[in-house]
Amino acid sequence: MGRNKTITFFEHQKKTFKELEKEELSKNEVKKLIKLNDKLKIFEIGYSSVNAKQFVGALKIKNKTIQILPKIYNNEENKEKEALTNLLYMLSYTKKLKIREDIANLTKNNDLFEIYIYLFAKNLLKEIEKGFYKDYNKKEENLNFLKGKLNTTKQIKHNIINKHKLHCTYKEFSENNLINQILKYTIELLKNITKSSKNKKLLDNLSFIFEDVEYKIITLNDFKKIHFNRMSERFKYYVEMAELFILNSSINLNSKDFHTFSLIFDMNTLFEEFIGNIVKNHKDEIFGNENLNVHLQHTKHYLLRAAKIEDSQGTEDSFNFSVDKNNRGAFRLIPDIAVLKENEPYLIIDTKYKKLDQTKPYSNISQSDIYQMFAYLKKYDCKKGILLYPKYNEEIKETFYIDNKTILHIVQIDLKYNMFTGRTHYINKIKKELSRLMDEI
Repeated sequence: MGRNKTITFFEHQKKTFKELEKEELSKNEVKKLIKLNDKLKIFEIGYSSVNAKQFVGALKIKNKTIQILPKIYNNEENKEKEALTNLLYMLSYTKKLKIREDIANLTKNNDLFEIYIYLFAKNLLKEIEKGFYKDYNKKEENLNFLKGKLNTTKQIKHNIINKHKLHCTYKEFSENNLINQILKYTIELLKNITKSSKNKKLLDNLSFIFEDVEYKIITLNDFKKIHFNRMSERFKYYVEMAELFILNSSINLNSKDFHTFSLIFDMNTLFEEFIGNIVKNHKDEIFGNENLNVHLQHTKHYLLRAAKIEDSQGTEDSFNFSVDKNNRGAFRLIPDIAVLKENEPYLIIDTKYKKLDQTKPYSNISQSDIYQMFAYLKKYDCKKGILLYPKYNEEIKETFYIDNKTILHIVQIDLKYNMFTGRTHYINKIKKELSRLMDEI
């Protein structure tokens, strides 16, 4: 078996099969990558190349990790660790990953896949220190004494001869429940995948703790049976992460034949959620106005309303049209961020995870994005809008007037900070950047 190896792509970066071979991804592993991509659709596969799309995260093929990092760092030397660190800040802030420690320390081995496993194992161990999860399980047994309720149907069926036996149905308060069975299965799965000695030790500790939990092959249908309550809520994050691990793996634990694994996030959605949450959580610092309310994914308006046709003259050619108030409308408008002042539209912000280019007409702003903002501003009767893009190297700002009262700003935010001093410092930088942009428009 070859040694563990990490191969890094940036979004939209192309690598030829020959380049991947030089990075120690064998022809057979390239074939497995192509097969995995048939399901995930995260790469564009050419005749002799692989081109990353708008997704970030990690894939595991045998003992090789393929990680995809944000494109804002593409073509910059020695920026992999910074890109990985800032990606983890974004995943942490949007609650995609639970990170309680210094993120800079996590990125020392520069392997996003092993970081995922470490966070799952380390945090689960911390959670179990508060107490192992137990629940009431329904059990049926043929006993020498009555326990719970007598199952008369099964008593007649099974105990006609053995009259000294009682077929009982009862509930047992036990750690042997579906939540723990899911966690145990995930722990065993990850033990077969990780190449990190630190992760192996953490998972071995978990395996010992879950020793008395029944081993059960978990399928995606098992997750549909889980209903969280006040007692089990604290394990919800770990069950959801386990679902991601199981959903995105191809592994047979009985034969220990590991094939592929992936944990991928759409960067368009991540950028939108990251900016939206910062604006919502720190609105007063960003806007300097305590009377503003921020709504994410606002759904008040529709682009169109159905027309009701009324016969006004009693002739075939004469009709009146009016809005059908009983019809809720068509083509719902959902701006990323709607800022309201005293319940009236103050500002509409839509995030676009796209690269602007000053050398192209209108800096490469998409016509469809402009049409979309036009619809938002008109339907919301809002006089100020922002299309917000990530900044690459050059700073691009544009201003357009939709009419003499309605203005649309094109601005960028710089997400590239060498933030090895901590998450709080990174978030403060983003807040200040957003505050500066609001002051300038």
